Amino acid sequence: MNPFKYYFFSALFISQTFAVNIKITDIKINSKKNGIFLTIRSNQPLPRETATGWYSENGWFYTTIMDAQIDTNLVESINTPTIVKKVSLHNTSESVQISLKVPPIEIHDFFESDNPNELMIALRFPLSSIDPILAEAQSAYKSNIDMQTALNYNQIRNSLLLVGTSLSVAGIISRDGQDIKRWELFTGLGLLIATYLYDRYIQLNK
Repeated sequence: MNPFKYYFFSALFISQTFAVNIKITDIKINSKKNGIFLTIRSNQPLPRETATGWYSENGWFYTTIMDAQIDTNLVESINTPTIVKKVSLHNTSESVQISLKVPPIEIHDFFESDNPNELMIALRFPLSSIDPILAEAQSAYKSNIDMQTALNYNQIRNSLLLVGTSLSVAGIISRDGQDIKRWELFTGLGLLIATYLYDRYIQLNK
């Protein structure tokens, strides 16, 4: 056998055997105020030069990692923040592609972690896409504050009504048929009237 062919086929066999031995074992997606942070973990060192990324006008960000494979069922265990609409995993014979359906991306950067088996990608949103997200978050926060305020008011009102009723009843019982009106009765009736007027004419108009 021709020695050249022998070494050629031997090298080809070895390269095919070890070409796709990187296994992606975990993917984490964290939502930040100005974008998304993607962490990819593998079973062995994951050099920066093995990965590329780009954002398409169809609304997907694609990351391709050469000489790697992934169990596509892993997508079911990825904790996906609401800003990421969908995650897709795809294997080819030479690489793995991780796709995220996200708002427009202005820029993306790759970072090597202190852990050599991790590769991190920062996806940054343009300011124009951050504003609606912040507005939605502020609206939800204000709604929660308003709900808590209403709950606190209801608790205070119910307490005042209970105390007013209790004092009024105690004042009536303690009179024992006398004409002298006890302080409990005055205080209780005052609380009931004040609570009713505040609830009816002030709180209702807020």
